[in-house]
Amino acid sequence: MKKIIIANWKMNNGFDEVDEWIEAFYKVYSSNLKDDKNVEVVLCPPFILLDYIDSEIIEDGFHFLEYIADKQGRNVDDFGPEEIAKYVYESRPLRLGAQDCGFEESGQFTGDVSAVLLREVNCEYVIVGHSERRKYHYETNEIVAKKATFVANNSMTPVICVGESKEIRDQKLHFDFVKEQLIKSIPLIRSKRIIVAYEPIWAIGTGETAQVSQIEEMVNFIRKIYESEIPQFAEEFFVIYGGSVNSTNSTEILNIKGVDGLLVGKASLDIEEFAKILTIHD
Repeated sequence: MKKIIIANWKMNNGFDEVDEWIEAFYKVYSSNLKDDKNVEVVLCPPFILLDYIDSEIIEDGFHFLEYIADKQGRNVDDFGPEEIAKYVYESRPLRLGAQDCGFEESGQFTGDVSAVLLREVNCEYVIVGHSERRKYHYETNEIVAKKATFVANNSMTPVICVGESKEIRDQKLHFDFVKEQLIKSIPLIRSKRIIVAYEPIWAIGTGETAQVSQIEEMVNFIRKIYESEIPQFAEEFFVIYGGSVNSTNSTEILNIKGVDGLLVGKASLDIEEFAKILTIHD
């Protein structure tokens, strides 16, 4: 099964870093990932960088189209809309995602960004309910569900984050807590795809990674909850793991039964470190 690797830059990197990162990514892609159909790479930068990155990816896509045209002995002008979409958009090696979105489509919500607008810059994924949003912006499960609904309504994939604090785990309430988060944060409509990112709060940015047995136990618990209580909300359902992921532990985590991918934070800022995660997953 294809692994989904999501780079969450959080509030880091600017335009100079973007250029360097993308250039380095394409070198890795050309030499190691071009023929790898088992990994899908998603980049979630700060909002202001999304349109710029999309333009860069589109430009690279048109270069690829020119290469295909030359290889087939055709002119680029001979390609119809469907073929252009295939080579410029559908085959892009780097997918775009947003770190959050507003809980309404439009209106008087200063500082929020609509899911409608995110779709216009070719976002395909949106992270909702990250623990940092829940903690610092006081987002409830109900707000997360509204956001996930607008993401799905705009033909994007919601990446719904769930995870417990150390205090909750120490009280042995982590299963009940994650179950409530999952059920109450799910979109209110049927989505083509839903990704749930299990990120134990005590492992985010701390350097402490959950043990393999802990990850496997929770990931499969999440799957059982979905299958038994909320299967009507998605055609495809994936579970990924986040929390101090790096090139040293990524392979072990990806080999855990039930783990479909990774949500990578700090390690995704360094393209050399991130490239190791992308290329050693199998």
